[in-house]
Amino acid sequence: MLIVFNQMISLFLLMLTGYLANRFGVIDKTFESKVSRFIVNISLPATILNAVTGSDMPHDQEMLPIFIAAVSIFLVAHVVCHFIQKIIRWNPTYELMLNYSNLGFMGIPIISTLYGGEYVLHVSIFMMTFNLSLFSYGVYLLSRDASENRSISAAAASGKVLSQSPDSASESDQKTSGFSVKKLLSPGILSAFLAIGIYLLDIRLPQHAVSLFSTVGATTTPLAMIVIGSTLAGVKFSTVFTDKELYLFSFLKLLVLPLITFFVLRFFIKDRTLLEISTILSGCPIAGNVSMLCMEYNQDVTLVSKWICISTLLPMISIPIVSALVAIL
Repeated sequence: MLIVFNQMISLFLLMLTGYLANRFGVIDKTFESKVSRFIVNISLPATILNAVTGSDMPHDQEMLPIFIAAVSIFLVAHVVCHFIQKIIRWNPTYELMLNYSNLGFMGIPIISTLYGGEYVLHVSIFMMTFNLSLFSYGVYLLSRDASENRSISAAAASGKVLSQSPDSASESDQKTSGFSVKKLLSPGILSAFLAIGIYLLDIRLPQHAVSLFSTVGATTTPLAMIVIGSTLAGVKFSTVFTDKELYLFSFLKLLVLPLITFFVLRFFIKDRTLLEISTILSGCPIAGNVSMLCMEYNQDVTLVSKWICISTLLPMISIPIVSALVAIL
């Protein structure tokens, strides 16, 4: 409880810094947009690479079970969210918030304290899988939704769509489509592949490169939280705590999803520690990277920031409960 509480205080102080900076006019929308791009394209890839170059991780552990567990928690979350969407009709942003947890800032300190520093390796591999999924499937969801919204807006704005020739209509569709193979080759996903290669081949990079990844990567969490705090300056906090849908989502994200993950993974993951780590990581707060990507694709960042806000508060209760349950089940 104390571990989680201390991490929550750190997160909220950073968010408060961004919030106050926005209120006093130090930060504006241009700053938020530029810094978000810096995080997604530079500091986040540095964080991924630092996960495998910045520490002396042992190379004698079985990697396959860890990769299976890492992939499984995203698949379980996807299936659960797909089922929920059939009932509640949530948009793709909700699926991203349910699927992607704050593994770096929350996951690593909690797991290393509860299970030991050698298990940071596990979280690092989860982070690699996280970024592979976020920068491929996550980008696909957001870009597809953005493309559909643009098409609807264009059709409603004028009758020009009716007068387009088939060739021009096809060209327009290509321009509005936000998803392409090229976008899969983003800095985030490329750095994830590179990190996996560095680890598996046990490549030792020059100390200057290691120091660069460590220094730049260390800016990801504070910058992301400051930007999130800045976006919260436009949020009415009365709506944060009175939104019943928010509590339903938080219950599903922080309690139901981890327990479903535990009961599914226990059938094919025999390593008890790996099973517990997977469960706890699936119940971490919403990742700040979701807010960054939503800003890139013109989604409702205020909504995401609101829900990140509440999801970083409730784990002070939910993670100890999940930890206690998986310890006795």
